[in-house]
Amino acid sequence: MKKTAKIIYKTAGILLAVLLLIVTINVTEPLFCEKNSGSKNTMDPIEAENQCAGERIRCIDDNEEALLWRLRMIADAKKSIVLATFDLRPDESGTDIMAALYQAAQRGVHIRLLLDGIYEIPFLRGSTEFSTLASHENVEAGIYNPISLKNIFRLNYRMHDKYLMIDDCRYLLGGRNTNDIFLGNYKKDINIDRDILVCEDGENGNSMEQLMDYFSRIWNEPCVRRVKPFIAEKKAERQKELFWRRYQKLAGKYDDMETYHRWNQDTFEVESISLLSNGIKAAKKSPVLLNEIGNFMEKADRVIIQTPYVICDNAMYGILKKTAAHADLRIILNAVEKGSNPWGCTDYLNHKKDLQKTGASIYELMNEKAVHTKTILVDDHISLVGSYNFDMRSTYLDTELMLVIESKELNAHLESMNEVYMKKSRKVCPDGTQTEGILYREKKLSAKRQKFYRKLQIIVRPIRHLL
Repeated sequence: MKKTAKIIYKTAGILLAVLLLIVTINVTEPLFCEKNSGSKNTMDPIEAENQCAGERIRCIDDNEEALLWRLRMIADAKKSIVLATFDLRPDESGTDIMAALYQAAQRGVHIRLLLDGIYEIPFLRGSTEFSTLASHENVEAGIYNPISLKNIFRLNYRMHDKYLMIDDCRYLLGGRNTNDIFLGNYKKDINIDRDILVCEDGENGNSMEQLMDYFSRIWNEPCVRRVKPFIAEKKAERQKELFWRRYQKLAGKYDDMETYHRWNQDTFEVESISLLSNGIKAAKKSPVLLNEIGNFMEKADRVIIQTPYVICDNAMYGILKKTAAHADLRIILNAVEKGSNPWGCTDYLNHKKDLQKTGASIYELMNEKAVHTKTILVDDHISLVGSYNFDMRSTYLDTELMLVIESKELNAHLESMNEVYMKKSRKVCPDGTQTEGILYREKKLSAKRQKFYRKLQIIVRPIRHLL
């Protein structure tokens, strides 16, 4: 018995040591990301600013409208569909998308799905809906950096991109994941987000080609594992029938889903569009995207950053401080009382004064729903929209995409939305002075929530670079 107990204790000790090693490497290794401020993307953003777009856009801010536009695009596809997303779930809206994709596959459209590996196990592995879709002969599915023993020391490097590309002639890109939190009207506990629909106007536009090239490169990365799930024939047949019924129900709800053709009429021309990326490898990243953003801000007179939360290191604070020295810099983020990300809210409580020291005016947004939008306005003609949160994870760990759009019309539209958000906010000036907007509605944190945040404030300090 004593010998058996010793073996058990020894084995437990070894397993614990291995677990600690895994955790230690995953926590500490990303700390040594390259912070060189001279990193460059494949295209100079200042040059991209002057390129002819040949593209038209529409800004999509409503969740139900965002679902409808996706369904219209999928129904209109003739040859190919690419869906890349950080978080696909077989919930109501996720199943809507999968049902539409399955019908497209049935009519011969070639579909490629690129999904991040972090949510594959909890939401997709074993999912009848996903297995039925991914096993179709016209569907290819790839998992970016899947969770496995092989990748156990690279868990922090995620694909955070979100885009839908149809027939190499139009795409939709932004910050929305493919689930009920961001699409449709299936639940009350939602996040507000933003997509940009881009349609080619004549020949392929600059950003269309850039996105096609970007997808081709990331699709062929060694860290992307192709999957073809097995599903029993009887189970698959049942799901195919459910997909068909669901698709017919959607076609009845959205009467122009299959017949929509007003792509040019419902979009508007822009001066130029270019795509900024943060690298494609599941590895440490130079702050390419941050530096590109900094290049746009360094000559601006006015900059408005809208982000769900802010988690900065010294280099990021430095860029904000440099911008605030010559520009009216405003940052709109969710108030702690309304934010949906407890990690981001907690870091803000810890580092609010550091953010104030940059010289930016901070707007703590008390919106009805948490805002997940990532947008930067530069003066009155440049708008950056996409998936990049103003945090260290988006800067050094994840893949991210941002569109740089030169358009006074889009900039004015986003500015008008920001004006409403600022009226709903508590403004915090660099000197600590606070004023409430005319539409601000105070909400108190419960005693239980306050206690939770006090504990979290201690826990997150050593791992804030991973939040």
